[in-house]
Amino acid sequence: MLMTMWQNLWTETGAIPLDELRSRLETPESRYIELQGMQVHYRDVGASDKPVLILLHGIFSSLHTWNEWTHLLKDDYRVISIDMPNFGLTGAHPQGMFKHIFSDFLNDFTDALNIERCYMAGNSLGGWMTWEFAARFPHKVEKLVLIDSAGFFFVPPPGLIALGLPLAGWLASHFVLPRSVMYASIRSTYANPARLDRETLNRYYELMLRPGNRAAGASVLRFIRNRAGFDNRMMSDIRQPVLVMWGKDDAWIPPAHVDRFKHRLPQAEVIRYDDCGHLPMEEWPQKTADDCRRFLQG
Repeated sequence: MLMTMWQNLWTETGAIPLDELRSRLETPESRYIELQGMQVHYRDVGASDKPVLILLHGIFSSLHTWNEWTHLLKDDYRVISIDMPNFGLTGAHPQGMFKHIFSDFLNDFTDALNIERCYMAGNSLGGWMTWEFAARFPHKVEKLVLIDSAGFFFVPPPGLIALGLPLAGWLASHFVLPRSVMYASIRSTYANPARLDRETLNRYYELMLRPGNRAAGASVLRFIRNRAGFDNRMMSDIRQPVLVMWGKDDAWIPPAHVDRFKHRLPQAEVIRYDDCGHLPMEEWPQKTADDCRRFLQG
């Protein structure tokens, strides 16, 4: 009896086995690399002699958020998207969450793939990963694209606030995650939720149920909360060209943050999108991919 109770304390409610998720969610170009104690899932599309464009997803997302951009940009770039540590099929980092986790990881990842220089684009939390990496390793990033990027203090949606509280990761892992709650959260990232298909909704939900992801994502939120946001002082070190893209109807990170990025990155070009929420690359893929290409080739 005691052994059963102890096992239940560590068993995740509703978790989907990793092998099952891999069979459903890997792409034809999916690859894995052993790095920092993880089997890192990434996608590598396009000719090896093309310029490298690395794409970074946001909180509780995955490389799949870049599916359309990958298709639209693969003829001009070697497009690499990554399931970053603590998310997607990659899952939890063995050390949890710590300072410079993502930029240190990206430095190791680019070294492992012999990428000396690249373009980089990131959405939301991936925007934070992008500008921090560009600031800390400027010799590796030629240009960067920040899409509804994290970088300044803001009040996140209630569900994310709750997940950042103490023990929230454990609680989220040991109670059923209502599909309707997750769907509502995902729909709030779009200006027009009707543009979301069932496959996309299911994918976001199922990746939350990868073993370890709920607790790992909560640890990321707790880290940010405990520091009252992001250490954006290093933005002053960014000298590369920057493109800031933003959905005018973003309900997650205030569109007013565009002006804060522009103030800290005076070299930045800014594009605001009408009828667009927190995920412009999903909601308006053709338009945003064309703008990205123009900026990178300019």
